[in-house]
Amino acid sequence: MSQLGLQELCSSENADLDIVFVHGLFGNRVNTWTTNGVLWPKQLLGEDLPKARIFTFGYDADVTKFNLDQEVTKGTMESHAADLCERLAGIRVKTESMVVKGALGDGTDNASLIASHTRGMVFLGTPFHGSPAAPWGKAISTMVSIIHDADSQKVKDLKQKSEKLQILADSFASALHQRIRDNNEIRVAFFNETKKLHGVLVVPERNSWIPGFGDHASINADHSTMCKFADQDSPGYQSVLAAILKVSAKDDGGPEEASRGRSIVNNNWGEVKNQVLGDQTIQGDMNFN
Repeated sequence: MSQLGLQELCSSENADLDIVFVHGLFGNRVNTWTTNGVLWPKQLLGEDLPKARIFTFGYDADVTKFNLDQEVTKGTMESHAADLCERLAGIRVKTESMVVKGALGDGTDNASLIASHTRGMVFLGTPFHGSPAAPWGKAISTMVSIIHDADSQKVKDLKQKSEKLQILADSFASALHQRIRDNNEIRVAFFNETKKLHGVLVVPERNSWIPGFGDHASINADHSTMCKFADQDSPGYQSVLAAILKVSAKDDGGPEEASRGRSIVNNNWGEVKNQVLGDQTIQGDMNFN
């Protein structure tokens, strides 16, 4: 079964919120969020948020391919985001919804539509300022490219102090500032892992958030398991659920605000002390697979 594109996990005739899950490198739209047979966005979150439509989005996230019959997609972060916005725009007219990272500010009609209806975002292990694991990944990508094609650009984009990542982080911060000035704030929450994966802290705390915005907390797991929850009693799940509820809460902005549709996107790519949204103890994660 294809793991690409947008898949609806939960639906509701009276849905007032759309939630979209976006995995990271080496992940896919199902396995990234599954442990012990539990796809928690569907089996746990769907039960706790019965009036939400829940989606998971998949794209070609392999920087290397060992199957000689397959070609590596020469995608970029921008093209994946554009594809997601196009797919979301196609369903947006059916309900109020969504929070997804990467849906802001590229100037396209689809991106503008999704951004205007986005209420909040939750980031799990998102490398806003790169990852010390990226050089290791690039080395593997280079070795594999000797025998087959490999998309090293994705890994290059994730290296620490990456120019592209810095531009994206700065643009995202500017977009958040502008929405605050426009009295149409996008609420954000950031999570980082606390345990090493194969000896590497994939996304250190300092790289996992945008200073000056939202809530920030840790999940007691590694980069791969921080986005997998087996039951509703999991501390990580409770923290992420609290974050989703907080960023998706409706504003008391009067008729005009109430008439606007909203959306939320949870990214798995995915230390603010002066928190815009106020203090809250939460935990969350983003995972490669």
